[in-house]
Amino acid sequence: MELQKQKISNGVNKLFNKKIYSILVFSAFLLPGSVLASSVYIDTNHSEFFEGDTILFSVRIDSENKDINAVEGEVLLDHAADGASLTDINTAGSKFSLWPGNPLPSEHNTRISFAGGAPGGFVSKDAIVFNVVLKLHKTGQIALSPNNIEVYLNDGKGTKDEVRVKDLIVNVLPKISDAQSADDWSTIISNDKTAPEPFEITFGKDPSIFDNQYFISFFTSDAGSGVAYYEVQEGERDFVRTESPYVLKDQSLQSLVKVKAVDKAGNERIAELTPIPPRPFYQTVWFWLALILTIILVFIVVRVIRAIIKKTNV
Repeated sequence: MELQKQKISNGVNKLFNKKIYSILVFSAFLLPGSVLASSVYIDTNHSEFFEGDTILFSVRIDSENKDINAVEGEVLLDHAADGASLTDINTAGSKFSLWPGNPLPSEHNTRISFAGGAPGGFVSKDAIVFNVVLKLHKTGQIALSPNNIEVYLNDGKGTKDEVRVKDLIVNVLPKISDAQSADDWSTIISNDKTAPEPFEITFGKDPSIFDNQYFISFFTSDAGSGVAYYEVQEGERDFVRTESPYVLKDQSLQSLVKVKAVDKAGNERIAELTPIPPRPFYQTVWFWLALILTIILVFIVVRVIRAIIKKTNV
């Protein structure tokens, strides 16, 4: 009997050890992809959602203690017909300051594509990529799903990081009678009293673009409601709404350039670029051309005079 118990005990120990070994091996196999991968997810301050609510959702990234500098992909919006509508997309509070592809919705608002960069990189557990504001119209489920996400390490090589994504499923409940609907967007607009961040304007000129004409580039961010649009003024001309880069009307660069950034609450920030002073006359091509021609002319005149004098003496 004792021998039988010992055999059973040994068998259990062997089985237990084998399972522990298998778990350790399996965990080690999963470690690089699950623990070290950057995570892109959807976040909101609300735990309950009702018909009539206007809710802010933030697309965030956890870099898992790695230095990253770019992210691209899309967020899918899945809901019943007329179940929700897109109120706003903005980059307020985003860690990404360069947008080769601004967050933009598809034709039927079923997906939002984006591509953002962060010069210098950053490490964060909850960095905002961009924000989505949805108006909830009907009961049912709404899914926000990061898709085709690519994250790049700040290593100067364009190395792609491992990526995990996490969907957010929202259950919209019937509106409670006499209850006031949540309205995140109105709250954001009413609370935003701060102008966009200070920024600089830079000149540019490249033979490969804009027919080698001078252009300006500019960008700023707004932590409250996000930047709505930009306007440019050259000299005494009127402000015109535009985007960066902007081809200058005054290619002589003699006009004061102003760029106005306006956020979605109407706050403004203006940056200025002073005209480039004219070059001194002695630095112009025409000056040197005239000088060379004058020297040649003087040389010719001197030679002619010498020839005349020599002939007269003979």
